[in-house]
Amino acid sequence: MEAKTSNVQLSTFNVEGRSSWPTANGHLPACTRWSGRSVLGFGAAVLTVFLLGLVGSVGAVFASSPVVLVLQHDLVVQRGIQDEELAHLQRVKAKAAESWTRVRRGAADFVHAQIEGETIESLRRRDEDLRLVEGQLLMDMLEMQQLRQSTIVRENLMAVTQAELRRLTGGSGLGRDLISGAWQLVMEPGGHNGLMTLTLDGTLIQGTYELDGGWTGSMRGTLVGGRVRMERIDSQMGFVAIFYGAVRGEGDDVRLEGKWEATQLAAGTPSAGGWVAQRLGE
Repeated sequence: MEAKTSNVQLSTFNVEGRSSWPTANGHLPACTRWSGRSVLGFGAAVLTVFLLGLVGSVGAVFASSPVVLVLQHDLVVQRGIQDEELAHLQRVKAKAAESWTRVRRGAADFVHAQIEGETIESLRRRDEDLRLVEGQLLMDMLEMQQLRQSTIVRENLMAVTQAELRRLTGGSGLGRDLISGAWQLVMEPGGHNGLMTLTLDGTLIQGTYELDGGWTGSMRGTLVGGRVRMERIDSQMGFVAIFYGAVRGEGDDVRLEGKWEATQLAAGTPSAGGWVAQRLGE
């Protein structure tokens, strides 16, 4: 396909890293700026596609070649970028929720002002203010759509890369169970320590945990494409948090790390944070 018909055109980026896609009014929405990290991710994706096409025509003779090492490194880079994009998506989601609240409040105030008989000039100013907030909401929604699409594309690329690595290496190192066993868990903020014992059955994760202060319960979740999603079910509080993360490292230095979100909000307690689990020796 020629570059001029591609959804992502290299010619659309200027020296400031800003996309030049036009909108209906000929202007560029602020949310279409691309960060340097996004451009790097795009370049890594192009390299991955090239390498997959190269090794796909050669076969398993490359099982221990530099090509495999490059693909493995690229997979790590893509996972890192994916984590950043997901974190950015959470921030934009919160900003969009705030914009929506402002839109609802502004619309209600406008109707109330009209009922109360405010002057036309006053109503005009209210309308202008409301249009600005509505425009911000639309930009937030567009940015969320772009980020969701980017994460889907990246997930697909990582799945293809993993499949090719399994083919080239005969499955060595990729089909190994990296989850089952004991893990030293640290949760932030607060530096809460604990112990998890997990087992992997296909893509399903089950296990138990014990945290400082006598908190105990079970973990359940999935491992898909090197990414972990686990639900923490406390023995006293019930379903209290969701853990999102990824498998990091290799060999004896395997760890799980990511973000967690509370499902029950209480005054004085954090609603989200980070976590890391280091695998303990067998």
